Amino acid sequence: MSSRSPVSPTAEPSVRGSVRALIDGTRRVRGALDAVRQDAGGGEPDPPRRHALYDLALRQLDDVGGHLGRLSEGWPAAEQPAAPAGPEATEGSAEWDLLTDEVCWSPELYRVLGREAGSRALSLDELPSLLLPEDQPLLTAMVTDCLIDGRPMDGAFRVVRGDGTVRTLHMNGAPVLDEYGSTASLRAVLRDVTAAGTPVGRTGATPPPPPAATGPAARTTTASRRLPPGPDAPADGTWADTLALPDGRTLLAVGDRPPGLSRDLLVGTVRGLVAGGETPQNALELAAALLPGTGADPVGRALCCVHDPVTGALDWGRTEGHPAPLLVRGPAALPLDHAGPQESLLPGDLLLLHTPGTGHDGATDPLPALSPRLGGHLDADACADLAADALATAAGPSGDGQRGAARVIAVRIGSDAGQAGHG
Repeated sequence: MSSRSPVSPTAEPSVRGSVRALIDGTRRVRGALDAVRQDAGGGEPDPPRRHALYDLALRQLDDVGGHLGRLSEGWPAAEQPAAPAGPEATEGSAEWDLLTDEVCWSPELYRVLGREAGSRALSLDELPSLLLPEDQPLLTAMVTDCLIDGRPMDGAFRVVRGDGTVRTLHMNGAPVLDEYGSTASLRAVLRDVTAAGTPVGRTGATPPPPPAATGPAARTTTASRRLPPGPDAPADGTWADTLALPDGRTLLAVGDRPPGLSRDLLVGTVRGLVAGGETPQNALELAAALLPGTGADPVGRALCCVHDPVTGALDWGRTEGHPAPLLVRGPAALPLDHAGPQESLLPGDLLLLHTPGTGHDGATDPLPALSPRLGGHLDADACADLAADALATAAGPSGDGQRGAARVIAVRIGSDAGQAGHG
């Protein structure tokens, strides 16, 4: 006998009655939610995040009620084909916990972004990778302003879905504060607005001006590498960040964050301070005062640099215990702390930033000895690979026998690197 049997006529009324009971329950939940929404404002408008989340919940309840209604009106016989899948999701929600680095996406958001259900949800730092390159600075600025100034995220950008199609999404969200007034998480609702023809940009904002034209140094190449920890070593607390700033300069930063401090919160704070006009050294000192860190180094060991590709100027700062940037010019390699926090980089120069890692420190840094192999014919990717290999070779095990993690950023200046800097 087949394990699948047709629905019997006696069972059908019972099933229909259950469906109608679900419809009534859904309507009661929707009415209660609507009442809570109206009472929550206390006569004042809801914050954008709360308003968006209420809207999303109400629409989802409406969808459930509609599906149940169609099911009740025409209960299919066993021989009929299954009903087609419902319309593609157009809204989804997400929350990024800045204290635990936990990321939670709704099932609808996976469909909106065209990602496989159950795949890893992206962090705030990884989310821009889904966007068209020209829209990535917009999302970065929205997240930074939300983290630093508490400004609601409200704007539209274009994403490339898993099937290669490009869709325009509107993002509405806001920070969630803890009992001390610090940002604990970010919540957002993303809605597909492609069909509506919504323009890219922040809501109510004028389009950003086109980037200023730059000289030959605009073809500077940058690469980042991660040296993973040993299999039984503590969790990786290292971080690295590269960001094109609105004024055309480039932010470069690496560090070891202290336990309990969110990477996204640390990176976002440093980004916001530098984008707001602070020098790298001031940005690190202000971040240490603003962030909820503890101990002697609230932001851990960190190095922050800002490079102007037009003038070649490099400004940098670091916390105690972090290696200075390393400048490779021709056959010579020299840590930049010999001349203070400012330097002028020339076409052909190579700049290396790295975390201390385990088993070596500033006195035994293996990278200066690598300089003869870092000729101007190598781009940033090749130099980053060589530097990561050197760090891995030099990094002996710690007291527990495990090698810690490390990061390296390599920056090759200018387009004529094969000839400049070797005279």
